[in-house]
Amino acid sequence: MPIDLNTLKQIIHEAGRIIREVSISREQISSKEGHRNFVTSYDIEVQDFLESRFRKLWPDYHFVAEEQDTHKLKQQSFIVDPIDGTSNFIFGIPFYCISVAVTEKGKVVQGTVYNPVIDEMFWAEEGKGAYLNDKPIKNPDLPMDETVFGVGSSPYNDAGREPTLNLIRDIWDKSDFRRLGSAALDLCYVASGRQGGYFELDIAPWDIAAGMLIAREAGATVTTLEGKEPPLDRSMTILAAGPKVYAEMQKLLGFKSNF
Repeated sequence: MPIDLNTLKQIIHEAGRIIREVSISREQISSKEGHRNFVTSYDIEVQDFLESRFRKLWPDYHFVAEEQDTHKLKQQSFIVDPIDGTSNFIFGIPFYCISVAVTEKGKVVQGTVYNPVIDEMFWAEEGKGAYLNDKPIKNPDLPMDETVFGVGSSPYNDAGREPTLNLIRDIWDKSDFRRLGSAALDLCYVASGRQGGYFELDIAPWDIAAGMLIAREAGATVTTLEGKEPPLDRSMTILAAGPKVYAEMQKLLGFKSNF
């Protein structure tokens, strides 16, 4: 049964009420594999809510989410991050979201990213453009020196720390930086022009699947740092940017892309 995007967005909006304006106690926080990698009881609550609603309406679709033990995709799947930006959520920083991607035959065809704190819902459907709430959005394609660059620092992956800092130094001559703490929203900010580009050296599929489609539908290019298609079955590097910034990053990183 095809996914009705309006129904999907309504369910995600309902899930946002679970995490809007809540207070977190230390008893609701636990650590996952890796350093400074947290999960809260609200991550689980949002995930369970979405899974229950999705399975009832669309039983033919497999459900893949961050707080599961296994993450194997099937022909038709939801890829879900119940709270992207959990550390922000824990400390009351209003930059976190619910991210839901719909895949068909291993390809993302619908994506929704919702920040419940400021009621901003980014969404896209393959071939139909990208939107913020009800308004279409486009990346303005500014050069690097006329915009800011988002960076994800993968705090629980110590091996990526030095390469990330080296790349920041290389870019810093041309652009200022923002480290906002949610990959899904970083990609949506590239889509809307709030950031000219974004990169991260170690990111999971559920963090970027929905935002990747939204950024692409808004005119940005999204690849790995090697210029390849980002995989949906394992962790990866990620680079998203408008055409001018992406071309500058190609020269800096020394790769050629078919995108």
